[in-house]
Amino acid sequence: MAIAEPDDKKIVSYGFTDTTHWFLIPLNNKSPVSIKKLLVFEPTWLDDIQVLLVTPDGTQKEYQGGDSLPFENRTLPHRNINFEITLPSGRSQLLVRTRTQDPYIVGMTLWDHSAFHEAEANNSLYTGILYGVLIVMLLYNLFLYMSVRESIYLAYVSYVFSFLIMHATYNGRTFPLLWPDSPAWGNWAHSVFIYLFMVAGLFFTISFLELRKRMPGTNRLAMMVILLILSSFVITAVTGGYSLNVISSIYWVIIYSSFILWTGVMSLLAGNRAARFFLIATAAGFTGSLISAMTVAGFIPFSIYSYRAVDYGMMIDAVLLSLALADRLKLARAETEKAKTKLLENTRSYASDLEKKVEQRTKELRAANATKDKFFSIIAHDLRGPVGSLSSLFNEHINTTSDITEETLNSVRMVTRNTNSFLEQLLTWAKSQKGEIDFCPEPVDLSKVLAEMQELFSAQAQTKRIQLSLIIQEPAWVHADLNMVHIILRNLINNALKFTNNGGSVSAQINFENNYYLCRIIDTGTGINEELVNSLFHLETKPQSNPGTETESGTGLGLLLCKEFVERNGGTIGVTSELGKGSVFWFILPVAKLTQ
Repeated sequence: MAIAEPDDKKIVSYGFTDTTHWFLIPLNNKSPVSIKKLLVFEPTWLDDIQVLLVTPDGTQKEYQGGDSLPFENRTLPHRNINFEITLPSGRSQLLVRTRTQDPYIVGMTLWDHSAFHEAEANNSLYTGILYGVLIVMLLYNLFLYMSVRESIYLAYVSYVFSFLIMHATYNGRTFPLLWPDSPAWGNWAHSVFIYLFMVAGLFFTISFLELRKRMPGTNRLAMMVILLILSSFVITAVTGGYSLNVISSIYWVIIYSSFILWTGVMSLLAGNRAARFFLIATAAGFTGSLISAMTVAGFIPFSIYSYRAVDYGMMIDAVLLSLALADRLKLARAETEKAKTKLLENTRSYASDLEKKVEQRTKELRAANATKDKFFSIIAHDLRGPVGSLSSLFNEHINTTSDITEETLNSVRMVTRNTNSFLEQLLTWAKSQKGEIDFCPEPVDLSKVLAEMQELFSAQAQTKRIQLSLIIQEPAWVHADLNMVHIILRNLINNALKFTNNGGSVSAQINFENNYYLCRIIDTGTGINEELVNSLFHLETKPQSNPGTETESGTGLGLLLCKEFVERNGGTIGVTSELGKGSVFWFILPVAKLTQ
């Protein structure tokens, strides 16, 4: 038999089997001199390869390789296992023994060095196109995520990245680059990254199709599939080792691909227009993944095209999913505009009803004593202010034009938020005056409450580009009522954000002093007039203004609550401020005695 040339290459597939296979290959070097050939094996995941060359004079030479050995054992530093063989003139024989825990696919070719490098250049071109397209899609959507901070883009990036790392691993590209001296991990990486790819794909599907909101039942089923996949990974790894683990990963790819396609169909039938591109993209990915998985598992005959079907499908999948994201964004904008119109209509109706209720309640409260008359006159003034602002906004912007700007909506949101905040403070004050607020002092960690405030006010701070720094690393345990501590910090931080201009900062500090913890809320806002500082925590104080900003005036009611609750917990409260430079509101509370 003549020496095998590249065109004569044949790859055989046995599916999953523990059997060790032997191959006897007769070779005939018809030239009068010895020649050197490169024996190259495919695929890259063959664990153990032993080659015995028997020359015409009976001399034997052994070669050993496989991906169970360190990468440095290979003749050429190449992802495929290879040996350089010298064939003397005449008839020789190659006895090849192969074994692997992965899908049993075996292909071997004797190459001239020049022909091998030429073929490898063509293969590199193919890989470069595949990886290039996927990396461009990945980077494009990563930039979109960094710009708009929508989790759907990050889910897409994770999905594409997991495919890239999975593809590079089972094609032997990560072995020489990342773990050349860790062949055991190199084997496990195959199944690990296949499982990772499936989980990332399911999370992207949940996010893209908005299953939590649109199809709760399907969302629960998808989460169950994720749990089953992860459980399968752990159980097969523990009970059957790598061999069972990689077998299960291949079978799961078939189930996973079918489930993703079914989810896209059900979402489209449920009226989700965003599922159109998703379904087409998923069909391409499903077809490719299914063909490649069945090829590797031995269900269909091996060919280079069926083996690479997942590459073609994934490339189409990634491009179409990127287009699907753009289509989804377009649909979301249309729905947002519709929601804005509905919101404005509802708010206008709410403003009208609220103004009538305020007028009615104000009349009922006029019969109260002198102190309450003073208090409720503030209520009448400050409720009419935001309600009147709402009416003016609608009369000016809605009746005169149909082009509703984001600035108008922000103004509506600000006035509505201030109105709701005032009503909440009013309700709390009323309960306090009636003695309806329970007082249950207990150990409270101020740093933990500040962390909750950081999360609560982060969106409001981002709107004004204010740097909000409320995280305190060390615990600060005080003896106080938890609900009252929440109200104190929420009012102080809300005031600081309200009276701090765009681009400023609001931060917190905690210090231990003489069995008390001193907490400071520091802002770089407009500051407070000197004559107002000493009377700021009293009912008779005039509403605080914030010159130079569009923020509404404060009523002082929130600070009145802060003073009452701090003193009720055995502490004191105060403020230092400089007009135009900012303010520091502080309070002290007694240290809690923690039981061991």
